[in-house]
Amino acid sequence: MSSIVIDGLSEEDFRRSIQNRLREGKAGLAIARLRGLLAPYAGAGGILPERFLTVEAADLVLTGWDALGDAIGRHDRPGRPVNAVSIAFGWPGEDMPEPNPQGCLRPCIETSYFNDDAFPFSLSRRDDLLDGYSFDGCTWSGEPEATDTAIALDGIDDLNGALAGLEARLLASDEPDEAGLRAGSLGACLLSALLVKAVTDRIERDGLPRSLCVTAGSSGVYPYFDAPLAGMSEEALKAAAALDEVVLAAHEVPVPRYSSLLLTGIPRAKKRAVLVLEESADELAKRLTGLRGLHHTDREDGATGHQAVFAAAAPEEPDPVPAPADGELLLAKKPAKLSADFRDILGRRDPALQQRLDNLLAGNPAPVAETPAPDASPAAAIEPPPIERRRGRLWARVKRWLGRIAPRTRRLRY
Repeated sequence: MSSIVIDGLSEEDFRRSIQNRLREGKAGLAIARLRGLLAPYAGAGGILPERFLTVEAADLVLTGWDALGDAIGRHDRPGRPVNAVSIAFGWPGEDMPEPNPQGCLRPCIETSYFNDDAFPFSLSRRDDLLDGYSFDGCTWSGEPEATDTAIALDGIDDLNGALAGLEARLLASDEPDEAGLRAGSLGACLLSALLVKAVTDRIERDGLPRSLCVTAGSSGVYPYFDAPLAGMSEEALKAAAALDEVVLAAHEVPVPRYSSLLLTGIPRAKKRAVLVLEESADELAKRLTGLRGLHHTDREDGATGHQAVFAAAAPEEPDPVPAPADGELLLAKKPAKLSADFRDILGRRDPALQQRLDNLLAGNPAPVAETPAPDASPAAAIEPPPIERRRGRLWARVKRWLGRIAPRTRRLRY
């Protein structure tokens, strides 16, 4: 049929021009154009019946519309509800049915059910469905969840029978008549355009069982029209968008704890160093100054552009800890928080023992004058004096403590 010309266009280009009108929502213009072109071939003694020139979309009666909701529900899947339906002329099978003696043949109507596996129908308006169409067809073609005959079509059995009889005669001829080919093409295009208009009018009049995308035309049979008629309602689109945002927030875009180069608007969690290795005396002094007064303001320093840090007054704090000498360990206490000294667990101490402990902790193990030990006696050899027992336990505690802090790593606990 590529050799025939219809209205100055090749047969294929002409069909595409009619389909474009249907996809633009201008089915009335397409029907009027087709009816005018059919006038020479329809009428008394013509190739097709005269009724092709007077048939209207209202003459096409869609039966089974009230049961469409139940049919859709039978094809829903968990998490994948049916959200698109196609109502189109379908292929009757290899064994082509023949018109009855009156020349009537009921058309085969296919109802196909789709979900988001084939196309994001749940997020599509009617205009969005146009993105799924290309020059060769539509994205979801051949991917229905199911197909049945829930919707049937009455009112054009005579016209459908006339086209079937014409097709049979053309196929039986070795040299098909060009006028017959042109009349058959125009008649098939007209019936498909009328179906698109009839489904559109039924949706406007009776609505849909639920929010759905709807397409119509002819599925796998000439003239291969496919046009979008309805998209999801605004309420359904808002609900689907809200659900999509929840899923993305929960699974695809987790809320980060720390901001990154891409997510600069998220507050950062303050981080603190827990270990400093070989810190210089100047760096230590600056760190201690900052640790003693963690009072930040919202003002920024004009010269550097960095946030200024001010040390709060601490009238009851001791003097800053001096910088340690080489090889000397430094323990910094938490400011403004009194903690128990390990020496407090030893109880009362005599002055000489107290001075010795202070010298050890200060890094000056210079010996001090010790109180002369009392004369040895058998009783003393068996049971040392209380002060000696206490001093021995003290030395054991001190040696264990020194062993734990022997590594040269300085830990700043704050």
